[in-house]
Amino acid sequence: MGNACCSQNQNDPEGAATNKRIEEKLSSDHKRASSIHKMLLLGAGESGKSTLFKQMNLIYGKNPFPEDERIEYTRVVYANIIESISQLITMAEVYAKDLLPFEKKDRPIVEEILNLDSTEDEIDSRLAEEIEQIWNLKAIQKTYGFRSKYYLTDSAAYYFNIIHEIGKKGYIPTPDHILRCRARTTGVVEKTFEIKGNTFAIFDVGGQRNERKKWIHCFQDVTCVIFVAAISAYDTVLFEDTKQNRLVEALELFDEICNSNWFEKTTMILLLNKRDIFEDKVTTVPLSECPALVEYDGPMEYDSCADFIQQIFFERNKTKRDVKMHITTATDRENMVRVFEAVKETVIKNSLKAAGLEW
Repeated sequence: MGNACCSQNQNDPEGAATNKRIEEKLSSDHKRASSIHKMLLLGAGESGKSTLFKQMNLIYGKNPFPEDERIEYTRVVYANIIESISQLITMAEVYAKDLLPFEKKDRPIVEEILNLDSTEDEIDSRLAEEIEQIWNLKAIQKTYGFRSKYYLTDSAAYYFNIIHEIGKKGYIPTPDHILRCRARTTGVVEKTFEIKGNTFAIFDVGGQRNERKKWIHCFQDVTCVIFVAAISAYDTVLFEDTKQNRLVEALELFDEICNSNWFEKTTMILLLNKRDIFEDKVTTVPLSECPALVEYDGPMEYDSCADFIQQIFFERNKTKRDVKMHITTATDRENMVRVFEAVKETVIKNSLKAAGLEW
């Protein structure tokens, strides 16, 4: 039979050459696929993992956020601002009753804002001035102080403080504006980066509860899971369930992911994100606001509180695997360069170990 095959190849040299090319291509594709480090970004909603994903694109992407893509984000920025100011006006009825009703000169503007459609309306210079006027009202500022009690994007104040820039004719979001805008991730988004001869495929998936069932499609052959939790979220509630504390949700999800059979041999990295917000908050808002942190009895200072939360997460790891942890601010480029360099080293080192090679 072997002789017949040999004879066939000799009689059809072109076919033999084609078969060889196909085999070489399959072998090359297999080697390339095996060399790609697949990294899965997981975490509950509002953790900042999509911001991290965008920051990675800015740092390592070949052409991050070209102008046509930045123009598409204009609508997202407008929607974030309109939804935030509308939410503050609505919540003022609950948290600033003593400063209501609004003065006569402000009422038409309040009514106009509440009638805006965040999916269609744009922010021009006139509307920008009106939003700034309402933002500066005592009732709205007081309501903003209670923002942990209802849903409000972390970037609300940032956008209000640059509202005149956003209201200019021909406004196009800058990369920093895009980093801070909030658009809930649905499905799976993938980017591939070449970094110092190594290929990394990064997958970002929706964090809200109704999106998590889609994660299952990303699990095969994953090199590393980067679990992102907002360390600042200890006194806030979920977008989809205002009775559930965000940090409690993150802890429960981390427990599930870290101890899952799917990730038994997968590198696990924990990023406690939104350090900047946490540092500002922790000196005035006690950790006991979170049901999972009521046992903390240390000082209300950054280092002690951050260490305690880190330990609470580590206690959820029931495996023998070493979980690497970093405290991050996803909007801080320098911080994320340092963190991702450390993550990259960990992933490559563990991949070599898994292949039986020394680091």
